[in-house]
Amino acid sequence: MNNYTAVCRRSGDWWAVTVPEVKGIHSQVRRLAEAETMAREAIALFLDVASDSFAVTVRPEVPDAEDVLDALRAR
Repeated sequence: MNNYTAVCRRSGDWWAVTVPEVKGIHSQVRRLAEAETMAREAIALFLDVASDSFAVTVRPEVPDAEDVLDALRAR
């Protein structure tokens, strides 16, 4: 069974989602909990396969604490 990674990065109030293993899949979701479903549907449509024929791992990427502190100090 193939495994795909849904990489999630904050973008304002949204999560930007990409699947590096499948070039061209980019989307966004309001809640991180929605990322797996969205990625699964996009992969299935893009590759024309059943949505239960592969695994999806959600990998949120958050900035380092130091980056967050720098941004807050800059305000």
